[in-house]
Amino acid sequence: MSSVVDTADTSKVPSLAIELKGLYDEVPSTCCASSGECCVLTDSEMEEGYATMFPLYRAEYANIVDYVRSNFSKERQDELFSFTEERPRQCPFLGEDNRCGIYPVRPLICRTYAVMDRGTIEAAAQRHQGEVPDSWIRSFVRREGGMICPRVVVTEPAKLVRHARNLVTMAYERTLTSLSRKVELATGERKKLIRLVIRRRDWPVRWTWGGFNTLRFAPAEWLRVQLTEYWRKSRLSDSG
Repeated sequence: MSSVVDTADTSKVPSLAIELKGLYDEVPSTCCASSGECCVLTDSEMEEGYATMFPLYRAEYANIVDYVRSNFSKERQDELFSFTEERPRQCPFLGEDNRCGIYPVRPLICRTYAVMDRGTIEAAAQRHQGEVPDSWIRSFVRREGGMICPRVVVTEPAKLVRHARNLVTMAYERTLTSLSRKVELATGERKKLIRLVIRRRDWPVRWTWGGFNTLRFAPAEWLRVQLTEYWRKSRLSDSG
């Protein structure tokens, strides 16, 4: 089976890492029991369509790739970059000790998990009533209400009000989308081959680790033979 050299445009990754850190610093830090439960789907969650480490933004994916290359063995890199399962039961970065293998560069969805509780969610919804469309508030309440964990403790409560505003107004999402559009996953012939299959103007902005891996690291022959069906079956990719 033939393969293609990774031709992604990584020239913006260093500045990208700085910009992402600035965004992530707005999220209140937390501590938890490190049970790993939030990184593994239950049977019911699998049936209901939940996904681990989703949504993962393209900018975050590029940042994680850079971290993996700098901190993991070649064998482990090959294992992680060849991972193409779109919706795994367990996050591929969860270690045997239930610790996150990419904790310094973990994506926003992992950082915001269980930061809000029922009280802070209700307070934020009331505070922003009339400032934003009701549909935004309902979406915020539904999303954050599904990520409550009593074992998580917020250690930077002073950041909660601004964090809640970012969630309600989708400020985090807008910034991540803007940063993601600066990232090219491939160039040259690989880019032409992929776009011929996915028929989109731009790469997906949000997807999963396995999904993005198919575009950046899958062998050329796999792309020619398998990508059409893989893309057709995808339920989590979006083109931005």
